[in-house]
Amino acid sequence: MKQGAIFDEFANKYDEWFDTPQGKIVKELELNLLIEFIRPQKGKKMLEVGIGTGLFALEFRKRGMDIRGIDPSYEMLSIAKKRGFEVKYGTGENIPYPDETFDVVLAMTSMEFSKEPDKFITEMKRTAKDNGIIVVAVLNALSFYGISRRVKGIFKKSVFDRAHFYTYWELKHLLTKHLYNVEISSSVFLIPNSPNWILQRANSLERFGRRYCAQFGALIVGKGGKNVY
Repeated sequence: MKQGAIFDEFANKYDEWFDTPQGKIVKELELNLLIEFIRPQKGKKMLEVGIGTGLFALEFRKRGMDIRGIDPSYEMLSIAKKRGFEVKYGTGENIPYPDETFDVVLAMTSMEFSKEPDKFITEMKRTAKDNGIIVVAVLNALSFYGISRRVKGIFKKSVFDRAHFYTYWELKHLLTKHLYNVEISSSVFLIPNSPNWILQRANSLERFGRRYCAQFGALIVGKGGKNVY
């Protein structure tokens, strides 16, 4: 099965969860951490490796960034293209752009599906400008969400069945091999299907979690430079 085929059948439903009460909060928390790491600036060129439907790319376009995207799922690319993004078929291991093209190269929950993560990072690094940054966000194997997805996957087909979830330390080690000035944090310390009283305290949980339990957030985000910055 081709890498993108596992996403084709989920493409039209991919965004639906982010419209639920919990999904909206999770998206906001994840986006806040990505913005903190990327620091979007008007006119900066960003490539999203695994752009999917363009859901998160929309938020960076709103902030003035010039976005390009690649994805191995033609169905996902079709949706992103309808949203006005310039997209190409491609994978993280073979990015179809020249060297030193982008100010920011982002992979948002896509490296989990790579069988060659070292090559994935090397390609991201190749397409970044000399002063560019590489940002990788992956799902955490040791989070409430990561454990829940694994358990559900035993009983029901899921898009995550073929994914490799990372740990905080695993991602840090991988990025440190290839990048400079690596920073790492995580986001979303909610439990799946949180009741409303927990959702109402999501921001407080986020502040506490990022300060004291950064190894266990649902989304681990790492950032590094192509060169020393």
